[in-house]
Amino acid sequence: MSQFDSLVALTFIRSAFIVTKTKAIFAGLLAGLVAGIVMIAGMFLLAMLGVATPLVIIGDRLSVFIPPGPFLSIMGKVGGYNHLKQLGVGSTIAGQLIIGAFAGAMFALFSRRNPAPASAVWTISIFVLLPTVAFAVALWPVLGTSYVGVPIDAARLVTLVGFAVCVFAFERTLVAGFHFLTRRRSGDGDYEFSPAIGRRAFVLGAIGAAVTGGGITLARKLYRAATFSYDGTQYKGRIVQPITPNELFYCVTKNVIDPRVDVDLWHLEVGGLVKNATTWRFDDLSGFETKEQETTLMCISNGLDAGLISNAVWKGFPLRDLLDRAVPVSGAARVRFRGVDNYADTIPLEKALEPTTLLAYEMNGATACPYRIGTATRYA
Repeated sequence: MSQFDSLVALTFIRSAFIVTKTKAIFAGLLAGLVAGIVMIAGMFLLAMLGVATPLVIIGDRLSVFIPPGPFLSIMGKVGGYNHLKQLGVGSTIAGQLIIGAFAGAMFALFSRRNPAPASAVWTISIFVLLPTVAFAVALWPVLGTSYVGVPIDAARLVTLVGFAVCVFAFERTLVAGFHFLTRRRSGDGDYEFSPAIGRRAFVLGAIGAAVTGGGITLARKLYRAATFSYDGTQYKGRIVQPITPNELFYCVTKNVIDPRVDVDLWHLEVGGLVKNATTWRFDDLSGFETKEQETTLMCISNGLDAGLISNAVWKGFPLRDLLDRAVPVSGAARVRFRGVDNYADTIPLEKALEPTTLLAYEMNGATACPYRIGTATRYA
């Protein structure tokens, strides 16, 4: 063979290698993208059931690292808190799709170098166990978020299991999709890496489109149930009354989805620097002596001529009745309230013990929405 013939043969071999590698990466990207769509559709379904997912709680986790000044500046630049929440959720969805496609490409390159089918133990370890552990570590402070009132400790498990199910769906779809695109039986029964990309890519893409359609349907339902339609409900102007009607009471929320807590699941934990840690069910509270008082609430963001302030007649019992039974220790200084939506705030212990500080369960004669009542009280 002449030197010229050798050069042509080498060039042909290298060209064939490049095409095969290109096809492998294309197959991996497509399989990873479809797997990412399946995973996100699963998260939408979990959200419909009130289970927290990365689509929402990542924003809660990251927001604590942004100082108030830059946070307000960012919020102003994007057009308000409502648009900021939409941007956060949209960015998380896009990020997961990009990561899914990238993971598919990496899986394709590995499979190309190792023609034997990848072990399920290996793929589950990489695409399920590792992300679940990373998810738990990175988002542990907000992992107890729930939108149906599941107790915080149980909610952590529910959230973790839900995430694990979603990434398991991703792993199975990625592996099955990639093998569907790239592997076929040869005459002697062995697998060969010679993908018939066109027809199979169309079929897999059609499956992805169908799942996308289902995901969009779920997303529309979630959008209608979400808080994207407002930046806050204000109460001001000529309609203002001495007692604000419940439906007009000002409202500001950090949540994409506000919890609608099931009273049968609701509970209140009193723990921390106390001698008697206790858990109360909603029905248990009926044993306390109740009182009514008119109290005005105002948002910390309320400004001049703003309407983030309202007045109502509240019915409940003094918070100190609970705290007296818990018996705070001498080092207790503040009371921390934490809700099922992962919102937290603190007040001085002295304020909590004042007779006008109520744990209210009725608002203007109607049972208050349970999500307005703190579901966990701990001493710092």
